Amino acid sequence: MIIPALAHGQSAPDSVRTVTLAEALSMATRVSPDLASGQATVRSARAARLLATGEYLPSLGVASSAGRGTIVQGANGVTNGIPVASSSRPLDDNLGSGVSVAFPVFTGGRRGADRRNADALQNAADAGLVAAEYDVRLATKETYFDVLRASDLVEVAAAQVAQAERAMRDAESRLRAGTTTRSDVLRAQVALASAHDALASAGANRTASEFDLARIIGSDSPVGAAPVADEDSIALPVSRESLVASAVNGAPLARAAAANAQAAEAAIGAAKAQYLPTVLASGGYGWFEQRSVDPHPVGGWTLQMGISYPLFNGFQREAAVTRAKADADAARSIQLDTKRGIRADAVRAYDQATVAAQRIGFAREAVAAAREDLRVQELRYRAGASTFLDEVTSQLNLTQAATSLVQARYDYQIARAMLERVLGRELQ
Repeated sequence: MIIPALAHGQSAPDSVRTVTLAEALSMATRVSPDLASGQATVRSARAARLLATGEYLPSLGVASSAGRGTIVQGANGVTNGIPVASSSRPLDDNLGSGVSVAFPVFTGGRRGADRRNADALQNAADAGLVAAEYDVRLATKETYFDVLRASDLVEVAAAQVAQAERAMRDAESRLRAGTTTRSDVLRAQVALASAHDALASAGANRTASEFDLARIIGSDSPVGAAPVADEDSIALPVSRESLVASAVNGAPLARAAAANAQAAEAAIGAAKAQYLPTVLASGGYGWFEQRSVDPHPVGGWTLQMGISYPLFNGFQREAAVTRAKADADAARSIQLDTKRGIRADAVRAYDQATVAAQRIGFAREAVAAAREDLRVQELRYRAGASTFLDEVTSQLNLTQAATSLVQARYDYQIARAMLERVLGRELQ
């Protein structure tokens, strides 16, 4: 008899929408808040780079004015601030307009430093977006393979139930034949109850995994996973040494850390530029017309060249340089630590994939041996040549071997996904 919790835990697979791994990755990429944040950072970095480029261009402005009013004449006195007994005459329109241009001729190297800083931050943002994309891919693959793992474990548990039911029938048959005791039947009942419990737990775990996958791809209902191609026998395409070297030098996190260090170095130059004068050239053309005086507009050109240099600004320059150097020291330290972390992650993922591949081979051999052992023990028990305990032990061995094979297969898949996340590219 299957308990109600089992029926809920196994939630009929036909009622669950199924997606492929490619579909899950595509949907997760569209709804991920981390990727949205990374894309916003990239857009902001591009805007900052455009701003840094704009510092090399002149600024252009246009201004105009218009007015109409009266002028008070011949005031005889003032009451509460208001002229009294006065005469006034109207003024005609006052019109004016002009265009101006300003260009920083020399900024002490600040523009170049700002441009280098913006370029480096743009590179860091781009690399950070790639890293965020592979973080999302890793999380999606882990969740996807967890669904497949849970589904396979449901099948293992279902096979365990079938084995326990068969053993129950054998024990009851022998009891009716008088070749065994009531104890074997009771043990068979215990084994069957344990198998049902394992199946209920496996079904509940599968349902939970399906909701986890639904969340990561942006669905409100549980989502199943379509089987993927078996890559158990596919060797890793590169050696560990080559993979680690590639990761340390070219991983997105390594590129982002290096770019941030470059940006911090450029910020030092921008801060030091405050110790040099700034030269600004400006010019423009304007005209003005006061119709009550002269009906013809008056216009002309203006050209100016100015230099500014703060002799003392309350140690703001010194503080800016100190902060920039401190930030650069921190960025260099982060860069070195990031490389060490990438190296450790790459070695760990590579070794995990290698060990998982070995475990797959061992587990397959164990499953074949345990299945044959159970077949033999079932025949021996029916013939009265072994005890029921021997058959139960064989059942448990087969279940454990099958579970180990499932775990190893998906551990291998996830280890490959971890390697791809470290490298920032797909393994071919």
